[in-house]
Amino acid sequence: MAYRETPRTRAKAEQRRARVERATQYVIASGGFTAASIAAVAREAECSAGLIYTYFDNRDELLGIVFARAASHELAVVEAAVGASTSAAEVVGSVVDVFIRRAVAGRTLAHALLFEEVPDTVQIERRALRRGYVSVIAEGLNHGYSADIPAEVVARSLVGSIAENLVDVLDPEQAPPSTSEVESLITALSTFARTAIGEQ
Repeated sequence: MAYRETPRTRAKAEQRRARVERATQYVIASGGFTAASIAAVAREAECSAGLIYTYFDNRDELLGIVFARAASHELAVVEAAVGASTSAAEVVGSVVDVFIRRAVAGRTLAHALLFEEVPDTVQIERRALRRGYVSVIAEGLNHGYSADIPAEVVARSLVGSIAENLVDVLDPEQAPPSTSEVESLITALSTFARTAIGEQ
């Protein structure tokens, strides 16, 4: 008799897969993508390596899926901040604020998502995340922005500027920034962004 999956066995399989994905994100948040070997994930998920390969063809596929899930959450946070803004100045200010604070609060994960060398499967998702940020910011600007510079150009410039200013802040070889350093960076970047769009 051929095996027939039941709702109960399907639910258990989905739970095991979700546990593996959560374990993978935890390992990445603790030590970056380089730490996320199949063996390390299996230890964290308290399962065998063989079980992981039941749900994922290889490590690259697993990392790509986990990156996409983490990226979706981060994008939703930025989208909410933009949606709560009522002017172009508020849009750029809120994006800078939420992006910097979340990155500093989760330095290892943020560094992994933004800068760490990754497999092609993850790089594809990283590019999609950046496009998502640009789209969300540009859409927010279009509702209250009248400068000559296209909103998409402003959005791309803002995303690039934030990322560049986080390179040293998130460097795992550097000490975490102090509270005053974080506040100074947020103030400086917000002022820069508002000035760039002609909003003070």
